[in-house]
Amino acid sequence: MIGRRAPLLALLVVLLVGCQRPVVQRTIEAPYGERQVWAVVPLENETGSRYADGLVMADELIRALEQVQAIDVLPLNRVLQAMDALKMPRIETRDDAIHLREALGVDALVVGTMTHYDAYDPPKLGVALDLYSWPAHARPRPIDIRRLTWEPLGDRAGIRRGTLYSMQQPVTTVSGYFDAAGVGTKELIDDYAYGRGTTPNALHESRLYTINMNLFQAFVSHEMGSQIIWAEWQRLARAIRDERRQAAAQEQPATP
Repeated sequence: MIGRRAPLLALLVVLLVGCQRPVVQRTIEAPYGERQVWAVVPLENETGSRYADGLVMADELIRALEQVQAIDVLPLNRVLQAMDALKMPRIETRDDAIHLREALGVDALVVGTMTHYDAYDPPKLGVALDLYSWPAHARPRPIDIRRLTWEPLGDRAGIRRGTLYSMQQPVTTVSGYFDAAGVGTKELIDDYAYGRGTTPNALHESRLYTINMNLFQAFVSHEMGSQIIWAEWQRLARAIRDERRQAAAQEQPATP
């Protein structure tokens, strides 16, 4: 009896797997020539809501950035210990950020602010991030400039990208506002939620990310982490183009 059921069970498994939407594993790759270590500071709460927690958001950002190839992220408690040792309750100035980055010995420090927080269905969350890095150390590897064209993905969620190439600190700034009721954000949630293991029902998975603030914060952290890496690709690509222009200008013979 068991022998007769085995082929039927195998066929059922094949049918069930075949009916499921294929899960696409997406990896984010950093644009640097060598592995880097980053750190994330607890986000400041400028939302006006006492429920917004910068520690929780920093933890979510750390998890998101840990998924980036060639980037390791310090645990949040290491950052808090360093801030305590420096008697630095928060990052108030550019010099504070640079001092903390140097004290931690990391390649880059992410400093951010929660600008909007509404946990009621549909949730809304606004975040702004600054990246402080060692300009001389963040040396880009060879990049195919043709790959570095704007993707509409981030624009659908209203992401603004700033400071793509600057020797000033911060070197990169990104900000975003995510409204779970917005069409663009819903599309991003659909892409992010599928295959995350919350439930075998794809529609139910997406819905969970629009009613559970913890899951929504994880989604926003993923998007913001992706955007800061993408902005770094753009910044370093701009640096390469400028260097090439300068080299070409120096090689041109002077006109008599």
